[in-house]
Amino acid sequence: MQRQFLRYLKTKSSQFHARSTINPLAFKLQPPNKFAPQSVLIFSTPTNLPQIIEDVIELHQKSDLQVVVAGIDTMVPSCARNGVSELWLDHRLKISNSLLLEERDDLNKPPRESDGINPVSARKNWKNIEGHLNLKLRHEMDARISLANTVFSTGSILTLFYFDSETNIAHSGQHLCELEVALPRGVVPNHATDKIEDKWTPLYPGKQFKITNCVGNLLKSIEKNPAAKYLENSDKLMSLESKDTEVFVRLRKRGTTVVQRFKVTAGGGGWGAKADIIALSPEAKPERGDEVEFFMVTPEDRFLKHREDAVEKFNHAFAFMSSYEETAYGSSGSEEEKVYETFGCGSELGFYFNGVKHHSPGETVYIKFR
Repeated sequence: MQRQFLRYLKTKSSQFHARSTINPLAFKLQPPNKFAPQSVLIFSTPTNLPQIIEDVIELHQKSDLQVVVAGIDTMVPSCARNGVSELWLDHRLKISNSLLLEERDDLNKPPRESDGINPVSARKNWKNIEGHLNLKLRHEMDARISLANTVFSTGSILTLFYFDSETNIAHSGQHLCELEVALPRGVVPNHATDKIEDKWTPLYPGKQFKITNCVGNLLKSIEKNPAAKYLENSDKLMSLESKDTEVFVRLRKRGTTVVQRFKVTAGGGGWGAKADIIALSPEAKPERGDEVEFFMVTPEDRFLKHREDAVEKFNHAFAFMSSYEETAYGSSGSEEEKVYETFGCGSELGFYFNGVKHHSPGETVYIKFR
């Protein structure tokens, strides 16, 4: 069962060709015939990485092709967990800010920051090493993609590397945990627009509430009422009676158009001083006067892959997705389907786009070319 997505575009400054394959059979990297590529960026799910590594070594040795490979969790569309996405370019990528995997010593890194309510364990786990590919799409448009755990496919906790014999030989061919890659000018044109889609259901449709007391990432009062009451008094949320429902907020900074997105990690119920407090993601820094909106992601939207994700909205676009959570192992055996002119990937840990974190299941950013 195979699906292929193709993209070929010529601008004043660049040409590119994108090809993504879902559930590949006897996969082999094949450069495009329409132009002589100078570089290629490859996203691959873990199971396909051994073949990808073999192919890119051969290509680099034969044609001195500049190559970047990143192991990711899922593909777009449909959040498929078996696939390869390729972006072939007639110009070279700009590679910078590489960090060797061996240089990231998480044992010397402080434990993760507390959410203000739940305790934090001081223990370290080898599975918690994080890695990222920072992708500069164009001026003032960038994505920060979290990498997959690939230890069972490649023997390395992360798979991120590049081959470049011309300008970036310092870490060429080595295991990395961080890398910045800038696409050639013109690949993402100035007229391209970004669009955010999510599975958020508003708890109070059309209503924004002013924060009247907060500290750190904790909301203490909203409209001078205990913050947690806005969760406890939501009929939509309470009627589900499901611990698998997740709550998120959209935070609009006072006096600006800046909108941030955060997960509610704790709030409501119990007794004592913290009973009326809402805890947001540790990176949240709300201030008095900011406005907040409340949303939920239901168990159905959190765990089920939506077939409508794999339709024309991915056409003429790059796309990045926060992967749906898995409830079972193995392939879903989806029907063969073709969607053209798209490139991208998904991550279980979510991703950042233009500095905003997107980490609810199914949350997607599209960069549309048309």
